[in-house]
Amino acid sequence: MAKSQKKIEAINLRKKGLSIKYIAKKLNVSTSSVSLWTRDIILTQEQYKVLESHARDPLYGKRLDYINHIKLQTNKKVEELKRKGINEVGLLSKRELFLVGIALYWSEGFKKDSQAGFANSDPTMINLFLIWLSKCFNYNYNDLTVRVTLNDSHRSRIREIERHWSDLTNIPLNNFRKPYFQNVKWKKIYDHPDEYYGLLRVKVLKSKDFLRKIQGYIEGLRLQTRL
Repeated sequence: MAKSQKKIEAINLRKKGLSIKYIAKKLNVSTSSVSLWTRDIILTQEQYKVLESHARDPLYGKRLDYINHIKLQTNKKVEELKRKGINEVGLLSKRELFLVGIALYWSEGFKKDSQAGFANSDPTMINLFLIWLSKCFNYNYNDLTVRVTLNDSHRSRIREIERHWSDLTNIPLNNFRKPYFQNVKWKKIYDHPDEYYGLLRVKVLKSKDFLRKIQGYIEGLRLQTRL
């Protein structure tokens, strides 16, 4: 584009209320040239409003490139730190898994029941508990009963939800006891209600002595907190 054509284009763009910096970048010329070409243009109130709106627009001019650059750097850092965390954990020894499971039970396990048990809505937490039972104490699904706790508004989905938990935990549906439905009406409206699967309660059969032993494990950890 010839210089005279760029000047005409700059004048037209400026009359539309576009900023000098934006015009200079669009036409690949200096801001001083655009300023000189458009110095006689008197902007209307409407054009000033356009400039003000652009000034507040995070995607206007170079700001989009800057924001994308920051997002890219942030995502890169997050992934790098995540990889570091995974590498630092590494593979757990049986002893480490034993201690992790105790802490997990201390946080979420059943303590006042007559049987050892655990409840959570996070499948990864449930599976960690099951791995703890299996690797550290040789329990398998034949030693367990499970029960879904669900809001009553999802009663019609109960079979789907039980299959969901069965698939995630490899616990047969025969081990599932009668579900418990909560009658509390939710005030919050969820964006994806079809992704709600309640929580799963896992109990170890004939585990009164095991529960007492777990309480001892927890007390052992508690003693470590004394400075």
